[in-house]
Amino acid sequence: MSQENVELARRLHRAFNDRDRDALAEIFDPDVEWIPILARLEGASFRGHEGVNRWLDELDRDWAEFVTDPQEFRDLGDVILILGTWHARARHSGLALDAQPGAWVAQVRDGRVVRQETFTDRAEALEAVGLSE
Repeated sequence: MSQENVELARRLHRAFNDRDRDALAEIFDPDVEWIPILARLEGASFRGHEGVNRWLDELDRDWAEFVTDPQEFRDLGDVILILGTWHARARHSGLALDAQPGAWVAQVRDGRVVRQETFTDRAEALEAVGLSE
């Protein structure tokens, strides 16, 4: 394990917040499945580096700011549960969403993230990894 996996999850969030696509490509497996919250609600996901880049393009088109603030990392072996908040500001309306609850489940294999799913309900994220409050 898995202190390495926790550090990988920390690097993922830093790279996401910086929109560092090169760093994300190093962190994500080439066949990564990325499930941001809106895709999750629609039953969709983004696959591979190309899919992640497409989603980042869509995100940056609609949001002037969208950052995560991970505050707690729970090492569950090949899965890392990340609890925190996210902040966003809409590009056109200026609508600000501050300190929204967020949770992320990152699955790691061979030192790379192979799947990441976003939750706005922490209880759902805990349930997804077999835990409860």
